[in-house]
Amino acid sequence: MAEISLGGERAAANERRAWPFRRLADAFAAESERRILWLPVFFGCGVALYFALTAEPPAWLGPVVVSAAVVAALLLRRAPDRHRFWRSAALCVALATAGFALIAETARERAAPMLDHRLGAVALTGLVIDIDTVDRGWRIIVAPDRMSGLDPSQQPHRLRIHISAASDLLSPGDRVSLKAMLYPIPGQSLPGAHDLQRELYFAEIGGVGYSLGSARRIAEGEDAAASGGWRQWLLQLRTEVTRRITAVLPGSTGVVAAALIAGKRGTIDESVKEAFRNSGLSHLLAIAGLHLGLVGAFVFFAVRGVLALIPSIALRYPIKKIAALAPLSD
Repeated sequence: MAEISLGGERAAANERRAWPFRRLADAFAAESERRILWLPVFFGCGVALYFALTAEPPAWLGPVVVSAAVVAALLLRRAPDRHRFWRSAALCVALATAGFALIAETARERAAPMLDHRLGAVALTGLVIDIDTVDRGWRIIVAPDRMSGLDPSQQPHRLRIHISAASDLLSPGDRVSLKAMLYPIPGQSLPGAHDLQRELYFAEIGGVGYSLGSARRIAEGEDAAASGGWRQWLLQLRTEVTRRITAVLPGSTGVVAAALIAGKRGTIDESVKEAFRNSGLSHLLAIAGLHLGLVGAFVFFAVRGVLALIPSIALRYPIKKIAALAPLSD
C-alpha cells in the first residue's frame, strides 16, 4: 500500500510540473490555422535575444541549435498527441534560433572599422553612395578613398557627412572632394533611446561629420549599372524621383510624398512629424509604408498567379497563404 501511495504522489507531482506546459500546448493548439502568425514572433524573439547579449556568441551556436531543433521537430511530427507540446516547442526554438543565427551572421558580415577619435579638417575624396536633403544642405554617405593619418585597416568603409547648401548638386555615383571634420558615432543619449551606433553599424558607416566649406563634384557618375550594379541604379532612381516630387510639390507636401513613395524622409517639419505621431501613422514615415505595400502587393499577386498556373500545386496546396509569405520574406 505504501508503494502504491508513493507512486500516486509521484504521479501527482509530475502532473503538477507538467501542468503549465500542457496549458501552453493547449493554447498553442487552440490557435489552429492562426499558428502561422506566430512564426515571425518567435523569429523576432531570436533577433531580440541576440541584441540582449553582452558578448558575441560563437558562430557555430545558431546553426547547431537550429539543426537540432529542426531534427527534433521532424522526429516528433508523428508522435502521439500527449507530446504535442514538445513538438511545438521544438518548432518554436527552431524559428527563434533561426532569427538569432541570421542576425548574428548579418552582424559579422557588416563588421567594418569604426572611428574611435575625432579627425579634424581632413581632406578627402570618395564615391557618393547616397544623398538626402536635410536642413541647410544635404547629408551624403561617402565611400572614402585612402585617408591620410589612418591605418588602412582602421579606415571606415563609409562616412556620413553633412554638406552645406552651397555645395554642388550631387547624385549617387558621383565622385566628390571636400574637407570635413569627422567624429565617432555617438551612442544612446538615454537608455532605450534611438541607437545610432547600431543603425549605422549595419549600414557599414564608421563615422559622422560635417564639411568645412563646400563639397565639389570631381567626376559625374554615368553608368550606375557598370560602377555599382543595380543597387547604385536604385539609389539614383530614388534620388531623382525625390527631386522631381519636391520640384512639383514644394514644402511639407512634397517632402511627405517623397518619404512615402521613395523612402526619402528629408526635411519633414517637426509639426508634421508630431501630427503623424498623434494620429498613430508615424510608422509610415519610418518604413515608407506606401511603397512597401505596393511592392508587397505586386509580389503577392505575381507569386499567386504563377502558382495558379501549376495545377499540381494549385489543387493540393493553399497557394494564397504561400503567396502571402513571399512579401514577408523580402
